[in-house]
Amino acid sequence: MPQPDSADDIPIWDLPAWDQAAAAESVGDAALARRLLHQLCAGLPDELAELRRLHAAGELTAAADHAHHVSGGAAYCGVTALRSSLKALERQARSGDAAATGLALEALAAQVERLVAHEQALG
Repeated sequence: MPQPDSADDIPIWDLPAWDQAAAAESVGDAALARRLLHQLCAGLPDELAELRRLHAAGELTAAADHAHHVSGGAAYCGVTALRSSLKALERQARSGDAAATGLALEALAAQVERLVAHEQALG
């Protein structure tokens, strides 16, 4: 069976909530990677609330821009599944399809919940 070319080719639930090794390699230090994960997770509920607000207001371009911003901020944290969900949300919002954007938003919410639970389990 051929191997996927990128994380975008892997089913999202097969991706780890947090890839500690990738995060540590990205920032050069395991302790820093853990602190960045904690900071990211602390802000995710507010980011998700803002994305929901933008979607409810029909501001899909702003929602796409915000998803892009959050994804960029998470780039060094080793959170491939979360970033894949954010990219999917951004694509759907840019397409102008509010219903598809809503589905992508709920998929993102599931990934946020998964990542936050993982981070809390780390202690």
